[in-house]
Amino acid sequence: MASSYEYIEPIEIELKRADSCMVVQWNDGHVGRNTFLTLRWNCPCAGCAGEMGSKGRLDIVQELKADEYVLESLAPIGLYALRPVWKDGHDTGLYTYDWLRALCECDKCMAENPGKFQKRRLLRG
Repeated sequence: MASSYEYIEPIEIELKRADSCMVVQWNDGHVGRNTFLTLRWNCPCAGCAGEMGSKGRLDIVQELKADEYVLESLAPIGLYALRPVWKDGHDTGLYTYDWLRALCECDKCMAENPGKFQKRRLLRG
């Protein structure tokens, strides 16, 4: 992701609820796409992702209930993250802009790294 920008941030976010995804226009010109299901499977909160060597809930479950990946609202947190509120009430995941960009599922990002997801989760490395 070569860019003259020191940091990345969204300049426009379009929620496409009928398609269960959002389209993000970034300040470096990239137009990304994130499905709500992928966002929920990659929630960075301690309860979902785990912490201090402990597994999180999403490391254990095999499926999500439908209301767990229905996006109710999306709020900015300072100048660095977004906080989604899911239909099941979960709202503790803060998706930094770097994390949101890493989760991008647009055709270009998927072609550049086709194996970046395993069992719906982003491979960290």
